[in-house]
Amino acid sequence: MWHVKVPASSANLGSGLDTLGMALPLWFECWFTPAQSLTIELQGEGRDQAPQDERNLIWQAAQALYQAKTGESMPPGRLVVSSQIPLRRGLGSSGAAVVAGLLLANACLGESVPVEELLQWAASLEGHADNAAAALYGGLVLVSQRDERVMAIKYTAPELSVVLVIPAYEVPTDMARALLPARVPRADAVFNAQRVGLWVDALWRRNWELLRTAGEDRLHQPYRSRVIPALDHLLNTALDAGASLATLSGSGPTVLALAPPDHAPTVVQALEHALRALPELDACVRVVVPSNDGAYALRDSRTVPDEVTGNV
Repeated sequence: MWHVKVPASSANLGSGLDTLGMALPLWFECWFTPAQSLTIELQGEGRDQAPQDERNLIWQAAQALYQAKTGESMPPGRLVVSSQIPLRRGLGSSGAAVVAGLLLANACLGESVPVEELLQWAASLEGHADNAAAALYGGLVLVSQRDERVMAIKYTAPELSVVLVIPAYEVPTDMARALLPARVPRADAVFNAQRVGLWVDALWRRNWELLRTAGEDRLHQPYRSRVIPALDHLLNTALDAGASLATLSGSGPTVLALAPPDHAPTVVQALEHALRALPELDACVRVVVPSNDGAYALRDSRTVPDEVTGNV
């Protein structure tokens, strides 16, 4: 039996649209045992929403890689999936599923595909590389693309608490991307480029005081705020309470704040107070730390647990 484990991820981190990503310890796991036919069993988040047949994104990713390398179909088996990552909330659920499928296929191939090539596959199947790179490598990643080649640089993630405001409603990624304009003012492009530079300096010198400015954005959050109620209010609430950075997580609707551990309780209290004043916004607040561990696959001789994880 193969056991695959993949972290959630938060992309963009303010200014780094399609450039920055960070792994989070909400886990997407699957167990695969060869069998005569394919069966897929889902637990945890998304268990009532994702397909339980060949259309499942994990299986599609596995099939794509395996068939490309062998010319044959992925061998069937029992696939048990358990996820802590809410779907369509800006926490990298689809990226995690793609990475899980690729690692599963690579395991069946004898792990012959290097991680750099897996990143190319993940970026191609997912459509963008920031979530996929963070899920594969862990930590905080800076991604870039030249022609068709994706590159990723991994940094140790900030030594900060991550406060997540996870709404109950969903925002599909394709809808959130459709809100972005095809062209932006030069001043806005320069504004974000300058702040990505500050992000790199903050990571290099571990100077988290820079993040308040480094996280500022003009390229995606102002447009996505149209479909995310109270976004600006929640961002300002977190910053006023002592967060080093507050941002939309990926394409949303989750709001993410980075805060020094001793300030995190105050940030949580302020956000919970803000949510109580917004009864129409059903959301939960959760505190984690960044994960420097990326995805992995390993052989596991144990039986598949009956119920692996709970919901967020």
